Amino acid sequence: MMKYEILLFDADGTLLDFDAGEAVALKDTFAKFNLPYADRTLAVYRANNHKQWLLFEQGKKDKQQVLFDRFTDTFVELSINADVDTVAHYFQKQLGLQCQLYEDTVEVLDYFKGKVDMYLVSNGVLATQQSRMSKSGLDKYFTASFISEYIGYAKPSKQYFDYCFDHIANFERSKTLIIGDSLSADIKGGIDNGIDTCWVNRHGQCSGEIHPTYEIASLKELYKIVENTSE
Repeated sequence: MMKYEILLFDADGTLLDFDAGEAVALKDTFAKFNLPYADRTLAVYRANNHKQWLLFEQGKKDKQQVLFDRFTDTFVELSINADVDTVAHYFQKQLGLQCQLYEDTVEVLDYFKGKVDMYLVSNGVLATQQSRMSKSGLDKYFTASFISEYIGYAKPSKQYFDYCFDHIANFERSKTLIIGDSLSADIKGGIDNGIDTCWVNRHGQCSGEIHPTYEIASLKELYKIVENTSE
């Protein structure tokens, strides 16, 4: 008997090695438009990207603004003169081609397939996530995918989770676990909406004032959590 029968998996930073894919896509994009790419370029972009997605999670910006403004801010900081709209659109397409997985992703999903119901819960761009799930072969593991752009609400909002819960057969909060790397979206969303949470913390970060039910450094640690067994 499994302790949890419904697993809600975040995509980027949880199943997909988003950092690796993002780095490749950004470098390819800068090369495409002959833009200067220096040692600090990726770090500057990531800082601005993170800032913009936090505003999205807080409901202060829509997704299209985020995809545009992260490049606007980056180009200002790096003193780059380029057509932001063209660069942003090309980058998004390149990102959709990236499907680098963590080394334990397939093993863990294979293990749970047929034992529990698994769903994808993502704030990512719809077309990008669909492309990456299909290209990586991960789509076959999920009963359904809940992408914020399609739903119209994003994690951690109550409306997003209400939609997910309403579209899961035989849903029970006590039997549901959300697994994700984002404290502000996945873990806070799970806590606020009454389900247990598992924070994927591969880099030993501090959780601050947000307290997940579980914390893991590897997806393989889910075995004992979901099955409620000790090592």
